[in-house]
Amino acid sequence: MVLNHTDPTAHAEVTAIREACKKLGKNDLSDCEMYASCEPCPMCFGAVHVSRIKRLVYGAKAEAAIASGINTLGGTGFYPTPNMEIKRADGIGALLAEQVFEKTKGKFRM
Repeated sequence: MVLNHTDPTAHAEVTAIREACKKLGKNDLSDCEMYASCEPCPMCFGAVHVSRIKRLVYGAKAEAAIASGINTLGGTGFYPTPNMEIKRADGIGALLAEQVFEKTKGKFRM
């Protein structure tokens, strides 16, 4: 789906979570289980965690997928560090972000 939809987030697990949420009409999948052929990448594991799926069962370890050429992450190793700068805002940017968060946090159910 990543290549078909030109969407780097369209891994099987994320796609399944999106479809389940849509079909069930909710984003809390705590009464659901997921079965995957391979150990999830960090993005997919994060999606599984945030959706509260109660059980994740996978077959192959990540090493097996990488060895077979199925490495959508690129690079080497299991989960390489991306080649980008990640930085927390400071100064006025941090102040504005905090203000926006404070004004909107009550609108979201956690």
